[in-house]
Amino acid sequence: MPTLEADESPPIVTPQVPGACSRVLVVGSSPPPYNGMSVATNLVLSGLDGRVPIVPLDTADRRDLSNLGKLDWTNVRLAVWHGLNCLFLLLWRRPSIVYVPISQATLPFFRDCLFLIPARLLKKTVVIHLHGSYFHEFYRRSSGPMRWLIRFTLRNVYRAIVLGDSLLGVFDGIIPRDRIRVVPNGIPDYLDGDSGPRTIQKPPRVLFLATHVAEKGIFDVLRAVPSVLDAVGECTFTFAGEWYRSKEKAEAERLVKELGIDVHVEFTGPVGPGVKERLFLSSDAFVFPPSHYEGLPFVILEAMCAGLPVVTTSTGCIKEAVKDGVTGFIVPKNDPNAVATAIIRLLKDAELRMRMGTAARDRFLSMYTSDKFIDRLESVFLEASAVA
Repeated sequence: MPTLEADESPPIVTPQVPGACSRVLVVGSSPPPYNGMSVATNLVLSGLDGRVPIVPLDTADRRDLSNLGKLDWTNVRLAVWHGLNCLFLLLWRRPSIVYVPISQATLPFFRDCLFLIPARLLKKTVVIHLHGSYFHEFYRRSSGPMRWLIRFTLRNVYRAIVLGDSLLGVFDGIIPRDRIRVVPNGIPDYLDGDSGPRTIQKPPRVLFLATHVAEKGIFDVLRAVPSVLDAVGECTFTFAGEWYRSKEKAEAERLVKELGIDVHVEFTGPVGPGVKERLFLSSDAFVFPPSHYEGLPFVILEAMCAGLPVVTTSTGCIKEAVKDGVTGFIVPKNDPNAVATAIIRLLKDAELRMRMGTAARDRFLSMYTSDKFIDRLESVFLEASAVA
């Protein structure tokens, strides 16, 4: 991987005494639809309100998730419109800092360039935020011209935010490590500080909540269901979320019938705030075994907030949040048998399930609340304000 030239990088200046934060242009999509990026934007805007002067640029596409990352006329029109809005806000509102959640796929990155390049040309201080873990691989697999564009666009970035220590090298060869800052995700405590006694469900419920796509492990969970039923008897598997590809939806419906598990499986479709929290609080275990692309998923933090033990994989920096054998189980990727074994252990041992759930909530409160997330993010903006 190419290295940076010495003259390509501005000097890093760290503020000695934090002062007032400069005005920040926050680029990001608001819900609906509800996904990790729109939830993150909501958290940033609501959390920084009153603490940092914000200029919001909403890049939402109100269509369903199947349109994400696709090249069609509406996406092109929206990208151009959002790019023009960005230029207008840069010239009219004159923010000193531009904050951009960075994409890790070709077409979305082109869209990001409509924000990053004008910010660079107008000599703004740029902060990027990577919500995934795939950027290094995205860069490696890109064509030569695309790798040049990535380096050109990001070489003057002042700060790059990643979700965990295990992702500190994700920008190696593109952005020096002394510009990287770790800001783990955080969410509001929707139990308002008190979890209360947890009700044991009869029959027990296992919850999967995420966009329904193979990469997030939904087929591994479906294939684990027969083994769980054989071991524990009655059990309900609830799958909440929106299908991303119609082909995979049809494949899942076929698999459910083939395995004879339709009586024990329910698909709720997309769920918003309120309904989602009730699902967490009425479940006994949360299972989410992604194979790649994830950083630190909000759904895992939501499950931990509810006091649920989590069955997941070590994708991204998940293992920094979920401690194997303490707050849940880390299982191998693409392994339905391992998923089934972990679920069976939890459902057959109520004491273990309760102990892990309590540990999960304690870990959430100590590390992953929205207050802690916003404090860390604000500190990055204060650093950027020193040179803006």
